[in-house]
Amino acid sequence: MAEPLSPETLTDAIAAFDAGNHAWGRYRHFVLPTAPEGRTSAITPVREALAEAAISVPDALEGDAASLLAALRATLDRLRDYRAALPATVPLTELDEAEGDFAEAIALLVGDTPPGGG
Repeated sequence: MAEPLSPETLTDAIAAFDAGNHAWGRYRHFVLPTAPEGRTSAITPVREALAEAAISVPDALEGDAASLLAALRATLDRLRDYRAALPATVPLTELDEAEGDFAEAIALLVGDTPPGGG
């Protein structure tokens, strides 16, 4: 992130984060009630990382996206850790979507082409 991000790129990165956060929310509210085996203590680090990312958005909008980038990387790592611990019976569609969205946001913030050519 040596060069400042364009407003459009920053907006796209925040939108990708928001989409991932919504996918996580759908997982928590619609999938977990039907798949209680997915309720593990590993959910807490994902929630905490998401909260950190959310509170970093205003700084990013003011021109300092470093904390948002760090929080998104932590979120993606925690999400992957959580997924790895899940039994095969837990539906992963929303988690797949969240992971892709967070990866896209990170790619935009570091100036890479997002996964899928975004």
